[in-house]
Amino acid sequence: MNITNEAKQYIQTLLEEQQAKGLRIYAIEGCCGPQIGLSLDPPEESDTVSLINDIQVAISTLALGLLSNVTLDFETEGNQSGLVMIGTPNNC
Repeated sequence: MNITNEAKQYIQTLLEEQQAKGLRIYAIEGCCGPQIGLSLDPPEESDTVSLINDIQVAISTLALGLLSNVTLDFETEGNQSGLVMIGTPNNC
């Protein structure tokens, strides 16, 4: 997994505002396969914790195998901006 510098800046601002230490990436089983989610929750015991572009990232066991080619980026489109995951598997 990669985190772009633009995403890093946005995430660092969020972490400071929410007084969080890092991101947690998890997957939930769905009808089309696992769906990936992000939160500012602390790592769970079974998570793999890594430092990616100076951001602490905890990745759940189910999500770990889905993220090898994923890039977390920050995009602005019109009036909206936010984090996007590029390269996530599309199972539907």
